[in-house]
Amino acid sequence: MINLRKSLLLGVGVPIAFTLATSGCATKKYVNQQIAPVNKKVMAANDKIGYVNAKLDKDVSQLNERISTTDMKVSQVAAAAEQAQGTASRAMQESEANSEKITANSTAIVSLGAGVANALNYQQVETADVTFAFDQSTLTPEGMAVLDQVAAKMAQLPRAVVELSGFTDPIGSKNYNLALSRRRAEAVERYLVRQKVPLRQIHIVGLGKEAPPAHLAADLSMVDPNPTKAELHRLARRVHIQVFGAGDITEGTASRIQQ
Repeated sequence: MINLRKSLLLGVGVPIAFTLATSGCATKKYVNQQIAPVNKKVMAANDKIGYVNAKLDKDVSQLNERISTTDMKVSQVAAAAEQAQGTASRAMQESEANSEKITANSTAIVSLGAGVANALNYQQVETADVTFAFDQSTLTPEGMAVLDQVAAKMAQLPRAVVELSGFTDPIGSKNYNLALSRRRAEAVERYLVRQKVPLRQIHIVGLGKEAPPAHLAADLSMVDPNPTKAELHRLARRVHIQVFGAGDITEGTASRIQQ
């Protein structure tokens, strides 16, 4: 009985096992056949995702590089703008300083121009006369006193010049009187030089008897309205002195005439 059961069991079990084994293989194959396309699509999708990720990483890298380059350029532009602003600020400061210098120079030029014009504007500031004895060119004490005043005036005016015009009376020849009138002017010149008047500031001329002093008539009227011939001759024997100073200087008179 027992053997019979075993035989029955074996007889039934073997087909079932075979059937199960066969069915199991068929099921796996089917499943594999169904999964294979899906796996293939998944792998293709993964490949695409990998490609997309790689491209995205590349694009992000390039974008970051561009951003970095842009930031660097912005920094350079900002630095250049700051430098330009500094240069403009310095240029403005230099311009203001130059403007001040130009104004100062213009003022100095105007002042210099006024000074030059004033320096060239010579005016008569002193007049004097010294007289001489007949046929003489020697200074008298009175004449020296007059010349001391002239020298003092010249000392106050560094750029002043003095003109000495020598005259004679009408007695004697023309040539002799020209030489005599010049000797008288030279006598005055020598005295002024001894009184520290620079020689370069003295100009002399001898006019003899041909050109009597222009103010002789006025001087004569002060002495005598009806002078004698001898008085006329005495007053004509003189050196007329004119001091010219530069600028606005008050005119004076050391002495018009010496008796």
